[in-house]
Amino acid sequence: MSRALTEQKVLKKLGIEDFRHLTKDKVITMASMLDKMDPEVAKKAIEQFPQFSNTMKEILHDYKDSLDKALEDNSESVGSYYSSCDVIISSLQKELDKEELSFEEKKYIIDKMIEVNKMKGDKDSENKKFIATMGLIGGIAVCVVASILTGALGGDTKIEMNDNNKFV
Repeated sequence: MSRALTEQKVLKKLGIEDFRHLTKDKVITMASMLDKMDPEVAKKAIEQFPQFSNTMKEILHDYKDSLDKALEDNSESVGSYYSSCDVIISSLQKELDKEELSFEEKKYIIDKMIEVNKMKGDKDSENKKFIATMGLIGGIAVCVVASILTGALGGDTKIEMNDNNKFV
């Protein structure tokens, strides 16, 4: 990939006079351009904006807080759903305890209890997928920031395999 962006082009794209005027909002824009910049321009930008890595950490922290909030909201929602299912099962159990019910009525209630339990299991599977997706998104965000910073500073991020198929 060509690193053709000069300092002037980067400043123009960011709409700033120099890198000292880089705002938190524009850090993400600049980070997305780092792999297209000449390594010296990227180093100069980071030198002129010493808070770059701190700002990137702050952005990741804010992102983590957003993920935490989403997981917390999800947990409350799932907990509420489970509680509702438990109330339904409890109510059905009380009905099932009545001696005057016929076999068919008891069978119907048991089927409904099984149906509610299946719904809880489906919600549990859905919740696990949501948590896995959130973890994946968080991991990708961290990797992207790390690779952007490494690329900007001229690091080598290639993973090579030796003849024994082991990572080097």
